[in-house]
Amino acid sequence: MFAAYKLPVLSTIPRSGTWFLRYAVSFLCHLEAGGRIDDRLTGKIAGNPFGPRFDFGRFRGGPLFKVGGTLPADHLFIGHTVCPGFEPEAAKWWAQTPFHVPGFDYLHEGMNYRHTPVELAPYDYTPIDAKALEKAARKGTGGRIVLVYRNPLDQISSYLHYSREHVSLAYNAFRGRPLRSVSLRDYMFGGALASYAKQFISFQQQARRYPDLVRLVPYEQLMDRPVEMLADILDHLAGTPRDHALLADAVNLARSDHMKAIEKELGHSLDGTRMGRGSHIQRTRTDLPDSRMRDQAVAYLRLLGIDTGLFDWPTPHEFKVSA
Repeated sequence: MFAAYKLPVLSTIPRSGTWFLRYAVSFLCHLEAGGRIDDRLTGKIAGNPFGPRFDFGRFRGGPLFKVGGTLPADHLFIGHTVCPGFEPEAAKWWAQTPFHVPGFDYLHEGMNYRHTPVELAPYDYTPIDAKALEKAARKGTGGRIVLVYRNPLDQISSYLHYSREHVSLAYNAFRGRPLRSVSLRDYMFGGALASYAKQFISFQQQARRYPDLVRLVPYEQLMDRPVEMLADILDHLAGTPRDHALLADAVNLARSDHMKAIEKELGHSLDGTRMGRGSHIQRTRTDLPDSRMRDQAVAYLRLLGIDTGLFDWPTPHEFKVSA
């Protein structure tokens, strides 16, 4: 069992760039290890033309990724979790507030951590010591941590649209009703906003306690400047600046239209959650919050202790319909 207490964590709020990060980091690791990736849309070859090709058929998406050579650590966590080291007693409402769907907190949901799925490795599973990871993070002696978070109104709107076509009843139904018949308002204030707050406040608290260890990165900045922001994220996780000459290629290969082309080639969604052959990569959605909903969400989050100044709250006409 490797030194799990030093495992770096790259967490996301659901629908906040998780798969972009998983593929961009994986592509970078593959290219830096001498591999080759062919752009399905342009035909351009990235990396070593004579190197091994990226095996999309074997790729499951984590939550652990073998990143030795690209980062100082052997593995990197990329997924959804409550911040390691968070003490729920700091927020009285926290323990009494359930997540509205599973999957927000991988590292604390009682998974079989002795057989944690791992990507980019010659082995399929590796053990982690979740208790040691938690203990070290609480003391500020664990691995470095990043949370990528999206404006909660955009995040929840995107998550609603995503979940309506999910294969699992845990996601595509809400209180016994098909999610397609549920309004954005009911979904948001019926559980989705509380789930967002529950995950976010754990990172907010830890970032205040250990600002050199835990960093909060807005999803919007990552999407606006993906190469620059991902370089900053990797430098933080590594603890020192590193030169990633192939990072721009890796980010370009992880763009949404290219990933959709790969899904078409494989004949299924890359994350395996969609009904039929639908994609989890979204370009549009129909549910958008209004100004009243925004104001109510801000007030609710403040009541729970969330620093709403960390979000770029758009005016109603600025709500984005983004991928």
